[in-house]
Amino acid sequence: MNRDMNFFSQFEGKKKEIKNKNIYMYSLITIISAFIIGTLAWNSIGIFLAKKDIKKYEAELAKEEVKEKVLVWEDLVKKEDLLKSYNNELNIIIGNLESRAVITTKLLDKVSSTIPTEVTISAISITNKEISIQAISTSRKAIGEIENNLKNLDNIQKVYVGGIAGTEEYTFDIKCVLKDVE
Repeated sequence: MNRDMNFFSQFEGKKKEIKNKNIYMYSLITIISAFIIGTLAWNSIGIFLAKKDIKKYEAELAKEEVKEKVLVWEDLVKKEDLLKSYNNELNIIIGNLESRAVITTKLLDKVSSTIPTEVTISAISITNKEISIQAISTSRKAIGEIENNLKNLDNIQKVYVGGIAGTEEYTFDIKCVLKDVE
């Protein structure tokens, strides 16, 4: 067996190695380039088709019958908005009316029946939660009597007599907190 020795085999292996590196590098560059060109083509076709659709829709919108329908639709939207605002305002009014359902003529008759003859009402203010009365009395006893009578009413939750002023004729104010109606 005769073997020949090749002293240049080292250099041939390095050449092959460099050649293999170049093949990998060119393959990678080719794949990346193909990807970039492919996405460019895909996006260009998508843009072209979108522009074509836009032109078609613009032509459709330019027709007179479509313009008339759009005007009718805009008019209906305005009317709907107006009706919604009316509805909101009516709901507020209804809510206010329902909250005033506490104050009835029956309640006012009950309050007036509690006032003794020595007391004269000079002003009355009514809200949905409170009745404020400003009055004049000829005796302190009558003020206590009206306070007690108001406390005994079933619609009144709390009665508060404010400052009493005067010597022969007493001016005072009473606040009555109403019970919630369920």
